[in-house]
Amino acid sequence: MSDPISSLLASGADQVAARVFADVFTHDAPSPQPFREVRARLTALAGATERRRFLTTSAMAEPAYAGGLEVVLLWERALLAARISSGDQGLFIVVLREGEAARASGDAYTAALSRLLESRRS
Repeated sequence: MSDPISSLLASGADQVAARVFADVFTHDAPSPQPFREVRARLTALAGATERRRFLTTSAMAEPAYAGGLEVVLLWERALLAARISSGDQGLFIVVLREGEAARASGDAYTAALSRLLESRRS
């Protein structure tokens, strides 16, 4: 776990996922959001830099891509948000009902974290 994103997720994946959710899906942010927004917020949170390149198999092996998918999978398990594909437009993330409730709560981070932790107990 030498890369900053893996280290950040290892220190508290649910807290990281909640922070990225609150940052990407602010109260007035559109849904769906491009997956690149998740990667960018995660990269910034880790204090890392993301290499920009075309989506290839090697690009998918980058820590920002894998870490972003891990965050989205946590959101999916908690029913906060889900992946959708837009053909050649790429991967997008759409907010689900629980995610909309978290956004509307006034404290999206705490609401998202609560859902994430609750989903682990299920």
